[in-house]
Amino acid sequence: MLARAASCDVTPRDRPVRLAGYAPRTAPVSTVLDPIEISALLLEAGGRRCLVFSFDLMIVGSELQQAIHGRLALFGFAPAEIMLLASHTHFAPATDRACAPLGIPDEQFVADLAAAAEDLVKRMLQQQPGESRVEIKRGRLNHSVNRRRHWPFPTVGRTYGVRLTGTVLAPNPEGPTDELATVLLLRRAEDDAIIAALWHYTCHATAVIPPDAISADFPGAVRRALRQRFGDIPCVFVQGFCGDISPNMAGADAQGSIGNRLRRLARKLISGPSFPPQAANDWQRWSESLAAGVRAIAERSPEKADAPATLSIDTAQIPLIEFFDGSAPDKPLTVQALRLGAALELVALSAEVTVEWQSILDSALPPGEGRLRLYAGYLGALYGYLPTPRQIGEGGYEVTGFQHLFGLSGNFDAGKIVPAVVGCAKRAIDEL
Repeated sequence: MLARAASCDVTPRDRPVRLAGYAPRTAPVSTVLDPIEISALLLEAGGRRCLVFSFDLMIVGSELQQAIHGRLALFGFAPAEIMLLASHTHFAPATDRACAPLGIPDEQFVADLAAAAEDLVKRMLQQQPGESRVEIKRGRLNHSVNRRRHWPFPTVGRTYGVRLTGTVLAPNPEGPTDELATVLLLRRAEDDAIIAALWHYTCHATAVIPPDAISADFPGAVRRALRQRFGDIPCVFVQGFCGDISPNMAGADAQGSIGNRLRRLARKLISGPSFPPQAANDWQRWSESLAAGVRAIAERSPEKADAPATLSIDTAQIPLIEFFDGSAPDKPLTVQALRLGAALELVALSAEVTVEWQSILDSALPPGEGRLRLYAGYLGALYGYLPTPRQIGEGGYEVTGFQHLFGLSGNFDAGKIVPAVVGCAKRAIDEL
């Protein structure tokens, strides 16, 4: 396998920008807590090639995806050879008009990103390709929590009115998570130098305090930690199926004043439980602890080292009408699968996928013996959340509450959703 890599800073510093992620946050911001970047890999093996991009963005979106595909076609890259992944940070500028309630895109920023992605490809094509090998390292963290909690009492919400029972956004320690973090180090065969790191974890990037600032969130903290250890390498982050997974941060001011405690009690009685308030030092401790954990994993001896001789990448799509009844933007569900030899498989979906889908897909489409499969959400032109049939019956934000923010209005079909999604993923994987 031949590997080349590059990264660049794309932080807008010349003007205030509207961030994506929170509908009430409407004022443009100019404060930069840490830079946002694009990182990219160009991989070649067995006569095939692919590009893997990771963006410090909430989502890539249709407009940016189309612009990048158009620019890279000039270099002979087909859309199926280009994997565009977002970290899902809620502290980067908006890029998708379909999600304007979560942040109106800055057209200049979108154009700058497309130009930067093209420049990275030019830089990589100018590099001398070298034979490379992959070291796979894995370990467990303890930094996330499931955020779907059943509340058996009546609640009142601004978007849904009165409900006798419901599923609320609150810590659910008993709910499923995926605490297994993976670090792949790509090394040049001739001198053992590290070309790049690709790492995977499953957690919403919603932890930054204060919220009105530009930040890569915890992927940026991990990037800094890896670079302190391995030098100024590109760090490609692959966000897992974190649709119902949030940071497990300690709350600030657990007791607080009597007034604050009374206000929190009143909110709980009206709207049910919620995440505790957090302060900047909570965010700093949590992100630095997570980054130290990933760095420790990267420093371990590898579980497996491989020099893949083959590369396969393919894409499949289905229209949302196969599992969603109602109106929606003109965005299909896309599954893109990348396989490197017998060692690694990356399966990415253009949705905010809840973590339970990982076991559904593994059960229906088992990975090959000895092959590590990583699942990613936030691929390309993301349409919204992908809940499971059980979650559809329970309701909650990931089923109905998010829809107006993403331009959807309707209902998921619990009977059709698994066959549709599994069938789409099977077509992408079978083509490999």
